[in-house]
Amino acid sequence: MTNPIAGLGTVIRRESATEQAAAVLREAIVSGRIPPGTPLREAALGAELGVSRNTIREAARLLSADGLVRYQMNRGIIVSEITSGDVTDIYTARAAIETAGADALTAHRDSALYQKLAGLVDQIQNAFARGDVAGVLEGDQQFHATLVAATASPRLSRFHTQLQQDQRLALSLAEHSSRQLGRTADDHRVLLQALHGTPAQARAQLAAHLQAGAAELQRLRELLTMQN
Repeated sequence: MTNPIAGLGTVIRRESATEQAAAVLREAIVSGRIPPGTPLREAALGAELGVSRNTIREAARLLSADGLVRYQMNRGIIVSEITSGDVTDIYTARAAIETAGADALTAHRDSALYQKLAGLVDQIQNAFARGDVAGVLEGDQQFHATLVAATASPRLSRFHTQLQQDQRLALSLAEHSSRQLGRTADDHRVLLQALHGTPAQARAQLAAHLQAGAAELQRLRELLTMQN
């Protein structure tokens, strides 16, 4: 039998300069340090990172595949912007996937998952209390990813991860305090209590939680628009 992988040559190599540049830019974009709509100047970025303009161009191609940047006529590479319609679309898709997670969790009552969710609620509330926006976002992402993990579906978890990346790009929250949004508390503990209840209670509270999240994200977009 012919070996199907014979003759492919050596493909294992160290991380390339392009991949390293893409990783640096990806972190800066999803953390909000480079806001949506910002042009990425190849020459300036190349000088900053110590790489060629071509390396920056190739890194941008990788980021474009992730939906983080796009090419715009006469402006070159810019950080992607997410519209009000995109926010609605993201949360509609999240609701479908996370409701499946809530249904699975309330059906199987996995004690390990409940314990993990409880720990994440503590993490989120502690971060909220000290004004750590990045910590709140990280805890929130882990909480909802854990909820989706209750489905035991790698495909749903993969789809959900992409939605969270799209949402993180939209947030750009690092420069905004909870006070600007009028938030005085976090509601993940209320959601966790509902997840210990009946399936109907869990579904209802999850829907309310996601609706509040979508409304908050729309308000954040308005803040960014007013400041730009």
